Amino acid sequence: MDKLAKAAAAFGVSLNDEQLGRFRRYYELLEAGSKTANLTGAHGWERVREELFIRSLRLLAPAPGGHLSSAQWLNERKVIDVGAGAGIPGLVLKLALPGMSLVLLDSNHKKTAFLRSAVAELGLDDVKVLTGRAEEVAWQANHRERYEVAVSRGVARLCELAELVLPFVIPGGTAIIPKGQGAELEIREGQFAIETMGGLPPIAQEVTSPGAAPGDTIVYILKVRPTPYDYPRRTGLPHQRPLLRTNEPG
Repeated sequence: MDKLAKAAAAFGVSLNDEQLGRFRRYYELLEAGSKTANLTGAHGWERVREELFIRSLRLLAPAPGGHLSSAQWLNERKVIDVGAGAGIPGLVLKLALPGMSLVLLDSNHKKTAFLRSAVAELGLDDVKVLTGRAEEVAWQANHRERYEVAVSRGVARLCELAELVLPFVIPGGTAIIPKGQGAELEIREGQFAIETMGGLPPIAQEVTSPGAAPGDTIVYILKVRPTPYDYPRRTGLPHQRPLLRTNEPG
């Protein structure tokens, strides 16, 4: 657990024995849950620690420009993880920052059942698990533009993720989306969708440490205007017809 504690410390987070115990228990739950549900492709403590836990903690890297300044700031925010899967990165961030208010959203019933069980087993407060599609939940009054921060580790392109994630974020809030290295083209491609959803041009930061996993490009999107009420479009359209500058919305 020393490597995990040192990784958190790199971002100013001191994990106590209780938190480290919860990380260990979360790992055990992931291993057990993966036997009946497709939770993650990473197995074994070292891979889970490096690829899931420490890589999620990289989202705590201070953003350029200062609008997202510290783990302490994030610890006090209302956060939604869109497409939470097995809880990566949202549940990892909650374990490190217990003051965070967190909603975990996923459309897969097996994964949300796992998340509910894990949240209860880990004894976490102020965490809610929702089963649903982002395109539908984002229209609900108690979720539309209600979150100061949205995170998503989804494998979709940024032009799709912008439409799925930014409708949840309040004007003045931030979306934090980790992508792989070499994401420059995807970021340029996604700028039209981001602008359409009310966001400023994204800020990207390469984060290669701590940990032994490949580096990440952390994309920060500051939302400055309400999302138009045309968005998100009906289920499936953000994927089938992502908003590109050459496309007509539909």
